[in-house]
Formats: sequence, C-alpha cells, structure tokens
Amino acid sequence: MSAVLESVKALSSTIQAVSEQAERDCRTPSSLVDRLHSQGIFAMTVAKDYGGLELDAADSLKVIEEIAYQESAVGWCSMIFATTAHLGSFLSPDWGKAIYGQGSRSGPFGGITAGAAAPSGQAIVVDGGLRVSGRWAWGSGSHHCDWVCGGTLVEQDGEILRHDNGAPKVHVVFFERDQVNLLDNWNPSGLRGTGSVDFEVKDAFVPEGRWTVLGVSRRQIDRPLFRFPFFGYFASAVAMVPLGIARRAVDEFHELASKKTPTGGSSTLSQSAITQLTFGEAESMVEAAHTYLFGKVAVVWQKVVDAERVTVEDKRQLRLAASQATKLSAQAVDLLYHAAGGTALQGDCLLQKLFRDIHAATQHRMVSPELLRLAGAARISDATDTAQL
Repeated sequence: MSAVLESVKALSSTIQAVSEQAERDCRTPSSLVDRLHSQGIFAMTVAKDYGGLELDAADSLKVIEEIAYQESAVGWCSMIFATTAHLGSFLSPDWGKAIYGQGSRSGPFGGITAGAAAPSGQAIVVDGGLRVSGRWAWGSGSHHCDWVCGGTLVEQDGEILRHDNGAPKVHVVFFERDQVNLLDNWNPSGLRGTGSVDFEVKDAFVPEGRWTVLGVSRRQIDRPLFRFPFFGYFASAVAMVPLGIARRAVDEFHELASKKTPTGGSSTLSQSAITQLTFGEAESMVEAAHTYLFGKVAVVWQKVVDAERVTVEDKRQLRLAASQATKLSAQAVDLLYHAAGGTALQGDCLLQKLFRDIHAATQHRMVSPELLRLAGAARISDATDTAQL
C-alpha cells in the first residue's frame, strides 16, 4: 500500500464528514482540499522534477477509488486534478515548473489544475502567444485551482489550424485563475459536491507554450507514468469513481440488510434468498469490474516500464475495461438500491446518494457507451478512427 493511500484511509472520517456541506454548497469545502493537498494527494501524477510524487499508475488510481469510496464528489475532484496534472507532462519544463512546481502555491506541493478539454474556446495567434475567449462546461473542482485549462481552436491568418487529415487541432490552454470567471450554474441530482460549474474567459492572453496540442505535442518527461497513454489513464481514472461508489454501496447494503426487517416479515432482509442472490450478483459485478480494469492497467504499465511501444490494441483494451467497469459498477448499485426497498428513498440512507452519484458519473464521455462502441468498432470496422483511444 502506498503512503498516499494510507493517508487517505487515515483521513476517512474527515473526508466523509464533508458530505452534507458539499451537497448543500454544491462544492467540496476548501479546507478539505487544502488538507488533502498538503498530504500530496493532488500531486500524485505531478513529475518529481516539479516536486510531485509521480506515483505508479495503479497506485494513483487506487487512491482515487478509495477517496470516491469515502465521498463520491471528493473522489471526482481528485480524479480531475490527477488527470489534468498527467496532461501537464506535455508542457515545456519552464511552464511545468511554473504551474506545478514547489513554490507555485503555499505549502509543500505546487499548483492544482483542472479544466475541460472540449474545444469550446476560440483563439487567434498574436505576438508572443494567443488571445482566447470561450465558455466551457463541466469545470469540476475549479473553485480550488490555481490554473484552469480549456480546449481551444486556434485561428491563424484567418484559418483554423488543422491536422493533415483536416480535423482541427485542439489546443488545451492553461489559464491563470484570475483570468477565469466561474459561473454559478451547478445544481445537479448527483455528484453535487464537485462544483462542476461552467467557466469562461474573455480575450485572455496566454503566452507562448502555455498549452498542449492533443495528439501532437510530445511528452517532455520520459518516464513510465508519462509514457502511459493519456486517454487510457483518463478513462481509467474516471472509472475509479464508479468503482469506489459501488464498493461503498456493497458495504452499505451489507449493513442495512443485517438490520432491516421488511414490513410483515419476521427475519432480517439478509435472510431472504432473493436478497442473498442479488447481493452476490452485485458484489461479483464490482469485483469483476475492479479485476478487469486493474488487470489491463497492469499490462500497459509493464510495457511503459520496459519502454515497449503501447499499441492501439493496448489502448483499445484500456478503453473497453474502463467503460465496462463503469457499466458493471452502475448495474451493481442499481441492484442494491432496488433490493433495499423504500428505505433507499430516504435522505438518511446513503444508498440513495450513491445511486444519484453513480448515475452522474456514468455520463462522462470517457466511460460512456459511445466509447465502448468506439473501442469495439476499432476491432471490427476498418473505417474507425482510433485517434480517440
């Protein structure tokens, strides 16, 4: 067990204690974010060059899963912080150090980053950099960040910059926090504490090099964590949140079933043969999802450790595993929620929150049925574009 995972387990009561406030305020309390960051939890995927921990891929994923077990929204924000920092390895060393390096934020670790890669921004090339305007959705965790990034299409000499195949180049541009306006428009059914508001910038200047171009920029640090394919890591990290939620649901239902006696019954819910079957199905789904995904992560991790080429098939397998793990986790929670009966409707029953949270998590494109279809099509259809894998 990594030291970071041990720290998360030691803080379990502290993490769980913010749930009610996070639900009410539609964001995670800053005090908890600061405490977790002081333990290095949001520096898991930051390079050692910048004072980060640079954990092995599986170790950082286990931390995200454990935090999601304790509190779904905090796990989601942790996932966003980790994946954005992983993307930051494409930045030049100067910008990497400025954004993530020690001294860029008070405390032992550097800056926290989040954002959205969807190309909702528009930029023009100017002397020394870019001028960017745009509005992005799904700014999870942005209230706690020092830098916020956004996918952007760039225009030069009146033309959008494009790849050789004609597709536009997506520049993920890093903005200073004071360049960004966070909008107060987050009031969802699930993952309420993520603070996933829209954010916007207007005519913001971004100096040369403070961006990465998806599919074009080369990693600046040649070590295993940063050889691990970004989209494969991103999808795996997203799937950790449903996995953590589902594992918590299994434990919560176990406790509920041992105490609840259904109306008109003479024994607890746990003594019902139907309940026992449902519980076995749900638990096996979660275990299968966990083993499947971490098995694929281990295969790719060994390749990057050995400096072997990660193939399209490796990437496809990661995407299959992440999407299917998410699907199985949600199905397991559904089984347990329904098996709990009317009790699950009550606000003091954690199962109803877990039900809401996991169905919010399944909406992320990285683990959506569309990506499961894309991964399947990559094997059976010659016409499939594999760039998104």
